[in-house]
Amino acid sequence: MTQERRRYPRIAKPIDGSWSGASGAADCRIADISWGGCFINTMAAPALGERTIVTLPIGGAPVTIEGKVVSVDRPMGFAVEFDPLTPEQVDALKPMLGDPPASLRE
Repeated sequence: MTQERRRYPRIAKPIDGSWSGASGAADCRIADISWGGCFINTMAAPALGERTIVTLPIGGAPVTIEGKVVSVDRPMGFAVEFDPLTPEQVDALKPMLGDPPASLRE
């Protein structure tokens, strides 16, 4: 059994979105998401450590979040750790993730 590395609980709710980075861009399915990051199901995957932009629709509007690829599981997809979220991104994610942890409100 592997050790849980996530800092925040994840929501396993498939969401159609997209990602883009130095190695390319593609539509994708976001398999799960938390305040700290997400796992993206896609055949194409960026390199470990690559800067990536994830775009997902929330409430009918696109939300764009930058981050870093922290693991790659070919051919399943890859995990992104989000950069510190802006207040606007926190507000946009609230309907899906609930109230943010105290560490994000400081």
